[in-house]
Amino acid sequence: MSVLITVRELIQVGGFDDSAVLAGEAFLDKELLGVTSFDSPDGHRWLRPGEFVLTTGFPFLSHQKTCAKRLITLIDELVEIGTPGLAVKLGRYIEAIPEAVITHATKHAFPILSFPMDKAWSDVIVPVVQYINDKQRIELDRTHAIYERFHHYLTGGEPISTLADLLFDILHAPVSIQVPHLKWKWDSSPLQLPEDHSWDKLYGQRAPVRLTHEPLSRLNEGPHIRWLLQDQIVQGAIVIGQIERDLYTWEKVAIEQSAALLSLEMQRQRAIHETLQRFRNDFLQQLVTGQIPSYDVLIRKTDEVGWEISDHYIAMIISVSPHDKTGMEIWQENHYLLDALRSLVSSNEAILYGLDQENRVLLLVPMPDPVCTETILQWLHEQCLKLISNKLHQPVFAGIGRFHPHREGIVRSYREALISFRTALQSVNSTVEPMFCLKSFHTLGLERIMYADDPATEAQAFSDECLGKIQSYDRDKNGQLLQTLQVFLQADGNYTEAARRLFVHKNTIKYRIQLIREWTGLNAENGHDQMLLRIAITAHVIGHRP
Repeated sequence: MSVLITVRELIQVGGFDDSAVLAGEAFLDKELLGVTSFDSPDGHRWLRPGEFVLTTGFPFLSHQKTCAKRLITLIDELVEIGTPGLAVKLGRYIEAIPEAVITHATKHAFPILSFPMDKAWSDVIVPVVQYINDKQRIELDRTHAIYERFHHYLTGGEPISTLADLLFDILHAPVSIQVPHLKWKWDSSPLQLPEDHSWDKLYGQRAPVRLTHEPLSRLNEGPHIRWLLQDQIVQGAIVIGQIERDLYTWEKVAIEQSAALLSLEMQRQRAIHETLQRFRNDFLQQLVTGQIPSYDVLIRKTDEVGWEISDHYIAMIISVSPHDKTGMEIWQENHYLLDALRSLVSSNEAILYGLDQENRVLLLVPMPDPVCTETILQWLHEQCLKLISNKLHQPVFAGIGRFHPHREGIVRSYREALISFRTALQSVNSTVEPMFCLKSFHTLGLERIMYADDPATEAQAFSDECLGKIQSYDRDKNGQLLQTLQVFLQADGNYTEAARRLFVHKNTIKYRIQLIREWTGLNAENGHDQMLLRIAITAHVIGHRP
């Protein structure tokens, strides 16, 4: 452990006169590791950074006169090495330091002292070494006391929330401990922070390389910050204010001990949370697959995972792109995605969230009625996907199912969300990949059949949903919409031919096709919609064959 003293302390310990400072008086707080001497022209080649130099100046004479040029060159070389200063024994070989040398030294923040003629090198080196040793002993004693204090704190069972007060007592400076995702905000006393501070924007982000190597730093002459990292993600920080100097070793030890305790507690909380999340994931999977047999079992399971169940939900699936990634990479990145989402959705305790069996993020968003769907979609689009994709610095894909009432509706909404998600993945232009892509099931056409697990089953479901409205109208109004649609499609959309086959006027066909459009939202004259109606008719005919 290296203990540093300043040039100012060297002047006091070494017994220099008050008038000893010849140059660089404003830089006497420069730190040094030790003191050495040399009187050879190339003696500086064997200096270590941080060594203060004593010299008679003999190598820098030229024809018995002080050579300013040589001294200026020496100063440049010492500054480059990292030498904190120079003391010259004036009167032996050099009577006075030239003004040009003093000006050059001051310009380069390099103190020059006058070494007393009546002193030997050892009169300075020995007391300085003794002073450093004493200071190092004090540092070691203080550091040992810090370790002892934290040992008693740890074994005494003190709550982790009192750690800010402990650090305040040690550092005599206000301390704030912040870990947003665990809702930790512990302040020892009011902390005056710069108005333009922006370090809290790093929370939840991947840590820059500089933070992984130097987690303790000082921000722009402001507070000292010890970043709290886990898996290279910035989880929080210890913020220390009102220390306008470099920290002592024992102070750094106290901060590092605090960071270690906080890291252990975060890991413990993470283990507890991950265990709970696994139970929640299993519960979500049972919900979306309809495996919960009774209402009593449902209530018991929701109590076990700490949730409250709502009457109606819409399902949403979110994931990073699985292309060119292994299963483990997808699992890890979607865990990051879930952690990032948690801070956004945790404010709404009614939202159920976790990972499905394919390790995609699954949200069940409570939906009072279908009218609220657009509001929820806008929130998910603007507040979730945009923010999350920017936070993770990679594209995010999402699919949303429709509103279906009651617990049985969750299964249908999840199936639709899955189809929407697959559509989102496939709809992206490979050359220009957006930062997020959201697809909603109610906007899908052929995709809902193309990307279904079982296209035939989905086609039948679409047929029942689409043609069921037409059949309902026919029953209530004694109409002929379904027959008209079949004939119209068989006639390839030709109104005249359809009218001839049904023995009605062409305008009657047009009126009925318009009614079909109003009831189904599909235009039988449009190529895409006509294809969907043909699939619906085909599935209807196949489904009603004996």
